[in-house]
Amino acid sequence: MPVQLSVMIELIGDDPELLEILYEAGAIPRGAERLEETEVEAALVARTLVRELEVNGPGVEIILRLREELLAQRRQVAGLLALLRKPR
Repeated sequence: MPVQLSVMIELIGDDPELLEILYEAGAIPRGAERLEETEVEAALVARTLVRELEVNGPGVEIILRLREELLAQRRQVAGLLALLRKPR
């Protein structure tokens, strides 16, 4: 379910610097009014990385990209397992 950008900004604490990091990392598209659930999740992960772990912008970008690759691989493996479990 899409989320308004203004709601996501409230979730990250109305932090313009963090918002810019999210734009630069490609976690959220510039000019978007509504964000998908995956984009909001990425924003919350980025918030944690920046605030609690003091990761810089390029680090956030790398971590978010690797996280997305890992999630895609998990979906792929789950699909393959489902195919293997199908009766023949």
